[in-house]
Amino acid sequence: MKRRYAIWLVALSIWMIAVGCGTIDPQLASPESNEPSQTGASPTGRILFVSDHHVSVWDGSTRTLIDDVDGASPTWAPAGDRFAYVEMHDGFSDIIIASADGKTLKRITTNEPEAPLFSLEYACEAYWALDPTWSPVGEQLIWISDRGTGTSDCESRFSDPMTLWYSENLDGDQAIFSYFLPAAANVDAPQENPTFSNDGKKVAFTARIGVESPRNTEIWTLNLDTADVNELVIAPDGAFDAVWSPNSNNIAYVQRTGTASDVWIAPTDGGSAYQLTHVGSVVSPAWSPDGQMIAFFRERDSSFEAWYVEVNEEGGKLVASEPQKLFDASNIDAASGMSWGR
Repeated sequence: MKRRYAIWLVALSIWMIAVGCGTIDPQLASPESNEPSQTGASPTGRILFVSDHHVSVWDGSTRTLIDDVDGASPTWAPAGDRFAYVEMHDGFSDIIIASADGKTLKRITTNEPEAPLFSLEYACEAYWALDPTWSPVGEQLIWISDRGTGTSDCESRFSDPMTLWYSENLDGDQAIFSYFLPAAANVDAPQENPTFSNDGKKVAFTARIGVESPRNTEIWTLNLDTADVNELVIAPDGAFDAVWSPNSNNIAYVQRTGTASDVWIAPTDGGSAYQLTHVGSVVSPAWSPDGQMIAFFRERDSSFEAWYVEVNEEGGKLVASEPQKLFDASNIDAASGMSWGR
């Protein structure tokens, strides 16, 4: 089970756990850059990811650590001038919008409880906001939370699954409008890692069907206009980490087969899913902005590196080149994924 769900489960009993409190103050040092290892072609653009507990940017040649942002799951705005990320705290998390250099611009959520830390009331009032993804077409975010319908009963509140939420009016002086999506909640399963279609009208996400097993993960889709929710991928050993292609024709995702995990492709026209890579240790794929490459984190020697493949269409299917190393960095948080912008 991913780290974010381990944290979520801790929240259910936080009043019994003694951990340090408070958040880390922003570091004042200038961002450092170091040369990553790279071979093969020269992909362009900027990739957001998390290393050493901070948001980092890889720009094609160097990795820059954004010292002001201690967070998770960063996602670029379409223009690349801002990004959203998750700010983690003791027992709760919030979604923040920052400028490209890491300065806080707006707060999407305010989930800090008013009750004393470690108390039962604190746990009852604490909520998670995770996995933000910025719409390709404008000022909207989709993310997940256990806030649900806001029931006041503590015991019942703990049974609320992580479900999709939607935020609008991210720019300008208008108030941000956030609400949960009942159609997604009707799936009645914890959800994670939403991804928008290129027109912003559909969302794909992971649903944990049968939470007793981390392998029971499926890919579902939600039409935001019609509220139709449908299964897209069901795999015996689990499917997760979906990401829509820039042209919306395909959804790349990770499928587990035994102990191996690789990138697969699900055509959005209803065609059969098929395997794209044969690496065996892949998570968190991301399309390049032009749709010509797919990057992913590859586990090697108990740590993660960023690799990529070039993709071309042959016979109606995408075919991948040999995987090539894109970059590495210390302590990459693969669960936070990567966001590839121009």
